[in-house]
Amino acid sequence: TFQRRLWPRIERVNQRHEMNTDASLLFLAERDHYARLPGMNDKELKKFAARISSQLFMMYEELCDAWVDAHGEKESLFTDEAQTHLYGHVAGAARAFNISPLYWKKYRKGQITTRQAYSAIARLFNDEWWTHQLKGQRMRWHEALLIAVGEVNKDRSPYASKHAIRDVRARRQANLEFLKSCDLENRETGERIDLISKVMGSISNPEIRRMELMNTIAGIERYAAAEGDVGMFITLTAPSKYHPTRQVGKGESKTVQLNHGWNDEAFNPKDAQRYLCRIWSLMRTAFKDNDLQVYGLRVVEPHHDGTPHWHMMLFCNPRQRNQIIEIMRRYALKEDGDERGAARNRFQAKHLNRGGAAGYIAKYISKNIDGYALDGQLDNDTGRPLKDTAAAVTAWASTWRIPQFKTVGLPTMGAYRELRKLPRGVSIADEFDERVEAARAAADSGDFALYISAQGGANVPRDCQTVRVARSPSDDVNEYEEEVERVVGIYAPHLGARHIHITRTTDWRIVPKVPVVEPLTLKSGIAAPRSPVNNCGKLTGGDTSLPAPTPSEHAAAVLNLVDDGVIEWNDPEVVRALRGALKHGLRRPNRQQRNGSPLKPHEIAPSARLTRSERLQITRIRVDLAQNGIRPQRWELEALARGATVNYDGKKFTYPVADEWSGFWHQFE
Repeated sequence: TFQRRLWPRIERVNQRHEMNTDASLLFLAERDHYARLPGMNDKELKKFAARISSQLFMMYEELCDAWVDAHGEKESLFTDEAQTHLYGHVAGAARAFNISPLYWKKYRKGQITTRQAYSAIARLFNDEWWTHQLKGQRMRWHEALLIAVGEVNKDRSPYASKHAIRDVRARRQANLEFLKSCDLENRETGERIDLISKVMGSISNPEIRRMELMNTIAGIERYAAAEGDVGMFITLTAPSKYHPTRQVGKGESKTVQLNHGWNDEAFNPKDAQRYLCRIWSLMRTAFKDNDLQVYGLRVVEPHHDGTPHWHMMLFCNPRQRNQIIEIMRRYALKEDGDERGAARNRFQAKHLNRGGAAGYIAKYISKNIDGYALDGQLDNDTGRPLKDTAAAVTAWASTWRIPQFKTVGLPTMGAYRELRKLPRGVSIADEFDERVEAARAAADSGDFALYISAQGGANVPRDCQTVRVARSPSDDVNEYEEEVERVVGIYAPHLGARHIHITRTTDWRIVPKVPVVEPLTLKSGIAAPRSPVNNCGKLTGGDTSLPAPTPSEHAAAVLNLVDDGVIEWNDPEVVRALRGALKHGLRRPNRQQRNGSPLKPHEIAPSARLTRSERLQITRIRVDLAQNGIRPQRWELEALARGATVNYDGKKFTYPVADEWSGFWHQFE
C-alpha cells in the first residue's frame, strides 16, 4: 500500500531537505513555506528569495550598528575582525536553507579576508542569487521525490524523470533562443558577429565535444603504446543502499522493485557521486604512497534508477597493474563489502587489448553526449535503443550537477585548446623555445599523444608542464565588485610567468541583435460617415475581431498624418507613437549582460563596417606588406585601410584612404 511502501520514503526525502534549524532559528517562521519548495511556482519562489535576502540585510544592519556601538567608530567595520564577525552571523543564518555560502570553509579555518567576506555577504543580499539557489534546490528536491516513489527506473522513465527531461529541454531551448537573439561585438571597432555561430563552433556543440573526446582517447592510447604501458577498463559502483530500486529475475523477465535498504538514508545521485569521489581520493592517496602511477579517462553515467557509476579507462606500467587493481578493489569494497553481490557488482576490472581502448569506451561517450553511431544498439540497463537515451542522460547530469567526463593524470586541456587558437603552421619557437613549439605543433595537428609527450608526459605536476594557460584580471568587475580573471593566452613556467603569448587579442562583449526594420503595409484609416446613418455592412467571418495595430504600425500611420499635414511634428501624439515603436523594437538585456558597474555609462562602440572600396584596398595592402615580409593582423589591415599609420619594427607604413587610392605608396621613417 501507499502508506506502508511509499510514504516512509517520501517523508525521509523531505526530512533530508527540510530547513536546518540547527544552523539558525532566524527563519523559523518560513519553515512551512520552505517545505513547499518542490511545488513552488517561479513567481512565488522569487518573492520567497526576496524575503530571505531582505531579512539577511536587516540582520546585517543590526549587527553593524551593534559593532559600531561596541567599538566606537564606523571605520572599525572595515577590519578583518569585523567582517569575519559579520560574515559568521549572516552566512551562518543562510545555512538554514541547506546552502554552503561562499568561503565558508575558509571562515571555519580562520583564513577569510575582508574582501572575501564582503563578496560573500553581497551575494546573500542579492535576490537573483537566492532565486538561482532556490531553483536548483527545487529541481533536485522534486526529482528526489520522484525517485522515491519509483518514477525513475527502466520501467517508468530511465535515468531521469519525464519532468526533469522536459525541464532541461525547456531551459536549453530558452538558452538557444537567447543565443540567437545576441551578437558578439568588438569593444574597440564595433564589429559584430553572430553569437550562436560561435557557440556552435566550440565544444559547447555536443558533436564537437564528442569528437574532441574521441581524439583524446585515441591520443592517450597511442601514447600508452609508445611508452609500453598496458590498459585497464575499471567499473566502480556504489553500495546497494545508494540504489533506490533493485532488479529481480534474469534476462527479459527482470522486474524492478523498490529497495527498502535505501529508505533509511534516502540517498540521491549526488550523494552516490560524493561516495565515489571519496573512495577515488583514497585510491589515489594509496597510489602515491606506493609510487604507483595511472592515467586515462573517467566517464560517469547513471544506472537506470539514476544512481551514478564510473567507467575508467586507465593505463599503467605492466609491472604495477596487479597492485593497482588490488588497491582499487580493496577501497571499492571497504564500505558494505560483505553484502550480497558486492564482489561481483561493485568492482570490475578488465584488461584492454592494444588498439581496442577507443572502441571499447566510444559507446559510453556517445551514450552520454548525443547518441552518435548507436543505431540498432540496445542499452543493457533499460533494453531501449541507446540512441534515445542521450537526452535522458544529459538531463540527469544537468539536474544533479555531475560532470560526465574527466581526464586522469594528463596535461591540462585548457592549454591544448589555447594552443589550437594560434595561427596554423606559424612557429613560436623564436618567442619561446623548441619545447613550447613542439607542444604547439602537436596541438595544431590534433595529435594528442605528441601533446602529452611535449608537455612532459603523463602524471607531471601542473607547475612542471611545458605550457600553461595565462589569465589576467578583466577591466570590468562583476556585480559583487570582484575582479574577474579571464583567459588571455599561454605561458611557459620554465621561462617565467611574465612571458605570455596573447591568444585572445580581441575584447568581445555580448549585445542584443539590432532589430531588423521591415517595410510596413499600412491600412487605410476610418473616415467619418457622410450622414448619421452608416450603410457599411459588418465584417463577416465569424467572431474573429480585427487585430490591434502594433506600435510600429501605429507609428507609421502617425507619420503618414504628419506627411499629409494633418498634425505637426511637435504634436505629443507623434512623440508618444515614435517612443512606443522604439521601445517595442528593442529587446531587454539579459541580466548576465549587465555591466558590473551599474553607474558607469554604457559605451557605444563606433561602427566598423567597411565599404566595398576599403575591402578591396585591404587585399592590396596585404600583398604590399607581404612583399616586405610582414604578416599583419586583421585589425591592422582595417586601420591601414582607413588611413592610419602602423609601425612594424621601426618602419612606419601609411596608405591613402580608399577614395584617394591611385596606386601603392608607403613611406618609411
